[in-house]
Amino acid sequence: MVWRADREMTRTSETGCNNNKKGFTLIEILVVIVLISIASSLIFINFNSVVSVAKNQSTFIKSFSYLSEESIVSGNIIGWHANNERQFFYFMDTNSNVVTQIKNPYSRNWQNLNNYKKTFKSFDGSEFDFEFYNDKEPLLIFYPSGESSGGFINIFFDEYIQKIEINTNGKITSEIIDY
Repeated sequence: MVWRADREMTRTSETGCNNNKKGFTLIEILVVIVLISIASSLIFINFNSVVSVAKNQSTFIKSFSYLSEESIVSGNIIGWHANNERQFFYFMDTNSNVVTQIKNPYSRNWQNLNNYKKTFKSFDGSEFDFEFYNDKEPLLIFYPSGESSGGFINIFFDEYIQKIEINTNGKITSEIIDY
């Protein structure tokens, strides 16, 4: 009887009815690889958008901080002008007349944003759409005391709004607002 039980056990092992399965099928491995690749691509896409947002915030903060510092160091009033395609900066005299254009090393980011709607709202309540703005008057003025005229810049991206606040005391903040 013992011999028969052993022979019976051998027969079940050969036919594949053994419940001690060790390993994965090819389909199981392929499904896991597909799920991992989909998850990693979603993470990569989200990471790229987070990096882009952080880069925009950093560039605007650096740009306006540079203008504020340049005004303090030079002792001159600086005006920030912008339209939908570009931004530019001028030293101004006490009568708000343009004297000399300034080169800002952080100004390149604005040109990458001409496909997006941008608005400016000053602290006195006036609001401008950059697409229709006449750039003869400065939107922001930076004073040698470290103060500025202040205002809010809103950039309307596809998924969010970037709101940049330039305080009158020279502090610059940026936040992201979801639609």
